[in-house]
Order: sequence, then C-alpha cells, then structure tokens
Amino acid sequence: MSDTNPLSPICKSWLEKIKLAEKHKKPFSDDAEEAMNFFAGDPDFMWQNEYARGERGYNKGIDPPAFRMTVNRVWEAVRLFTAVIHHRNPTRSVTPKDYPFVPPQLLGIEPQPPVPQMGPDGQPVIGPDGQPVMMPDPMMQQYQAASRHINRLTERRKLVSALLERYLNYTPNELNLKDHSRRVVEEAFIKGAGVWWHELYQPPGSNVRMAGSFFDSIDNLFWDPDADDFPDIRWCARKRVQPIDEVAAKFGLTRDDLKGHMESYASQSARKRRGYETEKKRGQTNDLICYYEIYSKTGFGDRLKDGEKDLRGQFDALGPNCYIVVAEGVEFPLNLPPSVLQEDVGPSGVPDRFFMSAQWPIPFWAESYSGWPFTLLAWHGKPGYSWPLSLIRPGIGELRFINWAMSFLATRIATSSQTIIGVAKSADPDIKNKLLDGSEGGFKIVEIAEAIGRRVEDVVSVFQMPNITTDLWTIISEVTALFDRRVGLTELIYGMTRSSFRSAAEAQVKAEQISVRPDDYANILEDALAEVARKEALCARWLVQPQDVSTLMGPLAAQAWQMHVLAEEPDTVVREYQYRVEAGSAKKPNIATRVENLNGFLQMAMPAAQGLMQAGMPDMFNGLMLKWGEINQMDVTGFLVPQPPPPPLQEQAPPEEAPPEEGPPQ
Repeated sequence: MSDTNPLSPICKSWLEKIKLAEKHKKPFSDDAEEAMNFFAGDPDFMWQNEYARGERGYNKGIDPPAFRMTVNRVWEAVRLFTAVIHHRNPTRSVTPKDYPFVPPQLLGIEPQPPVPQMGPDGQPVIGPDGQPVMMPDPMMQQYQAASRHINRLTERRKLVSALLERYLNYTPNELNLKDHSRRVVEEAFIKGAGVWWHELYQPPGSNVRMAGSFFDSIDNLFWDPDADDFPDIRWCARKRVQPIDEVAAKFGLTRDDLKGHMESYASQSARKRRGYETEKKRGQTNDLICYYEIYSKTGFGDRLKDGEKDLRGQFDALGPNCYIVVAEGVEFPLNLPPSVLQEDVGPSGVPDRFFMSAQWPIPFWAESYSGWPFTLLAWHGKPGYSWPLSLIRPGIGELRFINWAMSFLATRIATSSQTIIGVAKSADPDIKNKLLDGSEGGFKIVEIAEAIGRRVEDVVSVFQMPNITTDLWTIISEVTALFDRRVGLTELIYGMTRSSFRSAAEAQVKAEQISVRPDDYANILEDALAEVARKEALCARWLVQPQDVSTLMGPLAAQAWQMHVLAEEPDTVVREYQYRVEAGSAKKPNIATRVENLNGFLQMAMPAAQGLMQAGMPDMFNGLMLKWGEINQMDVTGFLVPQPPPPPLQEQAPPEEAPPEEGPPQ
C-alpha cells in the first residue's frame, strides 16, 4: 500500500480498468473516427499512407491519383435523416400506472344484507326513529375502506404525474434540450452512438436549480470491458477536461492538491507516450486537468481484479453502487480528499462524509435496465460486442471505392482534356514557336512555307486521346447505389423518382416503404427521449426543491411538490409512472397531411357542430375552427361564435301571507 494515502491503490486500479475499457472500445472508436473523417475531415485524409496503407487500409500497391476528391455521402445521410426524425422538443406525458380492480367475490367476500344490532338482552337495538339499528357486513366494510384508500393513492399519483409532466415540459426550453438532442442525433448517425448526460443545472446568478439533459461526445464515455452486451455492464466512466481551478473548487481542493496531475503529464509527455495528448489537453488560456467520474455497480473498487489484496472487503459498507473520481497523478479520489479519512467513524464503519461522498449523486441505479447517469442513443447493435455499430460501417467498402474511382476518373478527365500536337522534326522551327505563342481572340495563325512541299496535316498533327468508356460510369453508379441502399439514401428520400407512378396505389405503397427506415430511427429516438424524461424526473425528485418550482407552478403546487413528489421513493418514480413522448412530436410536422386529415374530419363533424351552434352550444364549432387555424397557421379568434347570453332571471313573486290561524271559540 502507498505510504501517502491509503486510497492510492484504489485510484491506480480504476485507472488501469479505464485503459482496458479504452482498448475494448477501440473497434468502435476506429469506425467512429473513420466516419467522422468522411463527414467533416480533411478531403485528403483518404489518400494519406497512414490510412490508405495502414492496418485498416484499402490500397496495398496502386499509386494514388493526381487529382484527389471525397464524395461526401456521409454528410448527405446525416443531414437528411436528422432533418426527418428530429425537428423540435417532443411533448412529454407522465401517467401513473393504475391499480387493478379486484371484485370482493374474488377475495372471498360475499356481500350480505345488513342485520339488526342486538343488545345485551338479546333483543334488537331500537334507534331514535323507532326502527331497529342495522349493522353492515364487517367484511364489506373492510373492503370498502381498502377501496377508498386505493382511490386516495390513485388521486395522489395523478397529482404527482401532473406536477412532473408540467415540470418536464418546462425545462427543455429553458435548458435548450433541442440543440443538445440535435447534437446527440447527429453524432449517433456519424459515429454509431450519441449520449445525453443527466445533471442538475443552476444558471449563473440564480438560486433556481433545474434537472436537465446535456450532450457530451461519445468519445468521453467508457464502460466495463467484460460485458458482451450493454445491459451487462457493471461500471462506466466519464472523461472530463476542465480548468484545474474549477475542478479544485468543485471538489473542495486546492491547486496544490492537484499538482501531481501536472507533474504526471510532464513526465508522460517527456516519454512521448502515444495517445497521452488526448488524455490531457494543453489549455491555451487555463491549465486543464483530465479526470474520470466512475459510476460503479460493483463496489468501491477494493474487490477489482489485480487490486490491493489488503484492501479487499474493507469498503463493503459503502454498498455496491459507488461514485469515485480519479485523475492521473493524484493519489486519492478527488471526491474523497485526505481530510475525510481523519473524521470519526460513523455507524456504517467509515466516516459519514466518506460514505455520502462515495454514493452516486443521483440514484439512477434504481432503474433496472439502463440505470446509468446517461441515456445512450444507438441505431444498430453488434452481437457479442457491447458497443453499437456505426451507420456508415456496413457501406465503408463501397464508400472507399466511390472516392477512389471518382478521383481516378477526375484524373483521367484532366489527362484526356490535354491537347497534344505533333510537329514533324524536319519542320521549320518557326512553326513550333508560333504554336507556343499566345493566341489572339482565341485563334493562332501558323504560316507554313510552300517550299516544304507537304500538306499541313503532314507537318502538324493533333493526337486524339482515347475517350472515357461508359463502363466506368456504370460501375461507379452501381456501387453508389449499393452504398445508398446500405445507409438508406434512396432516391425518394431526396424527393426524386426515375419514373412516374402509374397509380395512386403505387405511390402510396412506395411512400409507405420509403418511410420504413426513417420511422424505425424515429421510434428509437422517441424511446430514448422517453428514457431521458424518466431520468430527468428521477433527478428532479432527488434534488429539485419546492423553492425551485414555486415560480413555475405557484406556491400551492410547490407545497404539493414537498408533500407528495419528494415523498415518493426513487424506484417508485421510475417504475410506477409511465414516461412517454407523443408519437411524431419530435419530427417536423407534415402540414399538408395534417390539413388533409382535418378537412376529411370537418366534413363529418361540421354538420353536427353547426347543429349544436344553432342550439346555443358553439363550443364544438369553435374548437374545430381553432384546430383549423392552428394547422393552417392562421389566427381565427375573430371568427369564433360568442357564447349566447344567459337567460334572464325570473322575478319570484313574494310568498303569500298565510291566513291567521283561528283560535278556539271563546
């Protein structure tokens, strides 16, 4: 063990595991880097020897063309699919799961008629009205009490879901979720996966805290290399690079506490370890530090393979779900400074602050399937490998050939466009000079002496370069079509068609088929956005206080937030409420389709609405008008039918005085 800090072996073990995770991620990272280069890299990257003739290269013996180009089909795929499936923040809905209705008969309760209450003398008890006092069935009384309790729980859950739904539809606009999601979707199409991280955000100068989801590159995420599938991972790590002073303030440290990281960087740079520059960026304005936030479901790290044997089992009291922050060259976790170890031991066997600091900031582990502080967006999986597959990977061979063939074709065109003139060696040197001189008005005049005694064609000849065969164009076109089918870039995506449709039925069939892949991507995105909403709800339940929502919802709702939302268990928030986004609400709306559907509905509903309007009930007519105006982007409030005035109150006649009662005769 280290003499300086007893947690040093823990940090060392986790840093070694992160290196193994980076190695495990390498196939995905290589595909992602290649796709990113085709998307927005140097146009010449494909022809560099490191790529063309490297381990993943495609060219082993052919010299590259003189003219080099890149056909950016990746850019087209990303821009088209992103525009189709993501246009705006989706509408979120939160609904509580209903309790099932259980009839009393299935609980063995048979309703019985009431029986008279018997007194001590064995006779029925008589009430004030002179009738026997009836006693209800006690089993039915218990059943009815339980039913009333279930009704109260149901009403409480409806209130919680209403508060969460209002909150979850407020924060996306405030925290710019649209742009963050756009970046996640684009990176997922390019690299194969994108990621939202769920955190608590406090705007500068404000006391209000909000639960939100934010983009971070998939390059900064690593996870358990032992897992063959994503649900099986037991830990993940997020790489972060921030100014060293901000990190010190975040974890309650000083700059001197982190100087070991700077020294470690200097020593690694001196040895020029390959790839180390990606771990620690050299800031131009501030000194930066690279650290890793580790979310573990396998304990604190004392039981990791090849770890310090003397520490094994020493931190079992922390539980399986632990949070550790490590940095290269720092001998202790950043979230557990040395001063924590000097505090008194609590009931858990470790100091209380140690225990709390080693717990996840937000208990996302309460989710069974994706219990992590991030939501992963991936389109395609790879059997036996936990990292997803890039959209571009299946067509990378065709894409390389397209760029290779088009570059050689461009070179051939440049070569064929040259004009080669042959001049007889015995010709007058003045003829050669005239051919090389500049032209005037696009013409050159070359005078040939008659004494030569030969025709002009015999003295000066123009060589005809062979034409480019159509076979080359056909091959490139066919390979391009193969790549387009790999990634889904069919002609109808572009709004084009090579032949006209013979019937409306054919057009409808093709329209339905062309939307299969975009619809599948849209469904995957909507499922991911529903998971984002669920995790934001868990974050809000854990960290958002009534004062954070009082401005949005008012004081009464803030009090209800304190009484009901914060009283829910984390696993209840995750499991007992359903979080959805409305189907298609993230897409760009199809105005023409919506207008067509509404017009068809108006033909059926408007006669009934007009009948109700004539009867003094214009609500249905006004609702249809407002919907029509919304879809057609027109203000129709001036055309709404006002509510009829209430009927006049009828004056009631004063009650007639009753005649005086006649007394008994005197």
